[in-house]
Amino acid sequence: LYLRVPGWCDRATVSLNGTPLDLTSRPSSYFRIQRRWSDGDRVKVHLHMPLTLTTWKKNKDCVSINRGPLTFSLKVEEEYVRDGGSDQWPAWEVRPQSPWNYGLVLDDRDPAEQFVVSKTSWPADDQPFKYDRAPIELMAKAAQISDWTADKMGAVGHIPQSPVKVSSFDEDITLIPMGCARLRISAFPQISRD
Repeated sequence: LYLRVPGWCDRATVSLNGTPLDLTSRPSSYFRIQRRWSDGDRVKVHLHMPLTLTTWKKNKDCVSINRGPLTFSLKVEEEYVRDGGSDQWPAWEVRPQSPWNYGLVLDDRDPAEQFVVSKTSWPADDQPFKYDRAPIELMAKAAQISDWTADKMGAVGHIPQSPVKVSSFDEDITLIPMGCARLRISAFPQISRD
């Protein structure tokens, strides 16, 4: 049996019938288990999902937050407004109902350590892909950037160059997996307090 360790996984463990196996894991490699199998054998794999930050040098040094294979977006409250179409095939515009113009307040020593992972219950309707039903969230420190506004079409304006100096207070914000958000802020400016 070959079990693939994804490239994002820095640490994986495997147990067989409740007993940990002495296997070494590396990202983008395979565990190999060779044995005579019996009915009822159980293999359990744990893939550690580290928090990582990606800095986008070509996008004004903004950062994205990842946990394992997921990239996270700001949790923005959504309002759906009918914008044309027919009753059978309506067209909808999704508008923000909460602030979206945040920059992250990061600790240079170990930025990933300042995010708090919160697992929520799985939605009863098995549809986790909505901003208010994400089964996992991250809490982060951020500050609003008052100069970062929507353009005349209502779309997000150009992201400011990081680091951004602001006078606004730090706030706790919630991040959700990008796939749960229709309004996506997934690349954040970095806030400077110097």
